[in-house]
Amino acid sequence: MGSIRTRRALSTAAALAVTGTALLAGAGTAFAADSLHINISESNLTLPKAVNGTAGTKTLHVEVAHDQQGHIPSATLTVDVSGLAGVADVVWPATCTHTATVGTCKISHVDDLGSGQPPTELAIGLKADPKAADGAQGTLDLKATAPGVDSYEVPQTVTVGSGADLTIQQLSAVHHAKVGSTLSAPIQWSNTGNETSPSTVLTLETMAGLDFKQHYSNCKYGKPTGDLVSVRAVCTINTPIAPGQSLRLADPVQVGVTSEAWYTLLTASVLPPGAQADAAVAGGSGYTSGTGPALTAEAVTTSSLHANTADINPEDSYTELDVYADNHAHFSAVGGSARGAKGQTVAVTVGMRNNGPALIYDRSGGEAVDALKVAFPAGTTVTKVPDGCELAPKGATAGHGPYECNSNYAQGPGYQVLYTFRVRLDATLSNARGSARLTNFMSDYIGGPVTFPWDNSTSGYTAPIVFNGTSRSGGSPSTSASASASASPRPRFTPEPGSRAAGPLLLSPAVRRSRAA
Repeated sequence: MGSIRTRRALSTAAALAVTGTALLAGAGTAFAADSLHINISESNLTLPKAVNGTAGTKTLHVEVAHDQQGHIPSATLTVDVSGLAGVADVVWPATCTHTATVGTCKISHVDDLGSGQPPTELAIGLKADPKAADGAQGTLDLKATAPGVDSYEVPQTVTVGSGADLTIQQLSAVHHAKVGSTLSAPIQWSNTGNETSPSTVLTLETMAGLDFKQHYSNCKYGKPTGDLVSVRAVCTINTPIAPGQSLRLADPVQVGVTSEAWYTLLTASVLPPGAQADAAVAGGSGYTSGTGPALTAEAVTTSSLHANTADINPEDSYTELDVYADNHAHFSAVGGSARGAKGQTVAVTVGMRNNGPALIYDRSGGEAVDALKVAFPAGTTVTKVPDGCELAPKGATAGHGPYECNSNYAQGPGYQVLYTFRVRLDATLSNARGSARLTNFMSDYIGGPVTFPWDNSTSGYTAPIVFNGTSRSGGSPSTSASASASASPRPRFTPEPGSRAAGPLLLSPAVRRSRAA
């Protein structure tokens, strides 16, 4: 298993649900060139082979959303299961009607991809045909339609197989967590397959803002790594779990909330023995064993499990404890200054900072974190634009801007990204002023001042760029950056193959432009 992942794109976990998006949600009308999307939680679903003519039911969770801001009152999902003949039987939900092998399902209130609202989810039951053999495979086709919106169609492969299938219970989010407090994560899982798993490999991972309070002897712990300062623990629990049985940790995993928490998370996944579990254990070969007591599991009755336990395959036996802390981080722009005579080309460095104390992690698609809008005064021409910056989406001209520059999807306290422009002085300038101003996608979209839900002050959102400043008129800005600093942003997070990430976590200026058009 790779590093902390993005949950499914249409999930309620839109951690940085941009308040500006909510201003447009509910408008009731889809925008031009709008398109529907289908998200299926269980990619390439595997159904347990029937034993003595009886097969367990799996659930295909289907969500429908659309591109543009606002909502659509309803959509229709057509499901053609003719490709499942001899492979799987369908348990149709109450919101669907079906004739022979085609079901027609109504989806109410279709939200946009970035709304952060709980999506309308359709649960389609599937179970292996009693005569289907291991390896049998079929396909169902799903098509979403709505008036005035482009349709969307996607196939879904279903396979029949044998083996243990560990399904983890989903954890509930914690809101208003206090810095310095301790949180508990009660991990529970079930075997929804048709064979016994002799043990379970449990992988836990925290990011900045959460610290493990206990280091168990049967777990190995890695060191903090990456932009998210992630710490992974790989634990082996030698308790067999038979088909239909459920286990829970005898003691919940406890994590402490640190000063870097604003939105943060603990992830957990469970795997039976096999190649995937072996890879998880091998990935922790350089980790350090804990010195505390052993982490153990105890049997629980199925009825004690939460009704919303996700029914997913081994590769997706994953849950998160999403934590929203009562904390903040203050962002600011970094201005710059330069001196030169008419005709000279000078370097001007500007940027953005996170002054802390919290680390900010953007899972919204790049629309929430800061970008920098850079404007130069009359009498100047930009001759070189640094990587990570492009002309702003609106009202910009080459050589004169304004320009927009990206920041990172994860910004810890003390994070700073700097960009150096090369600027020619076309006139004799004295105390000529431009600006470096924080913005983001929603600010650009609605044309209003930027706000960040984690920041309780707008002080420092704009910093001056000064050419040939004079002491009487203020001189060089106090926020000016070193011109020798790197102009490249920190690298972006790349979701692991097969994760639920549906796109880049940070939008380039070009993508911002296309979405603002």
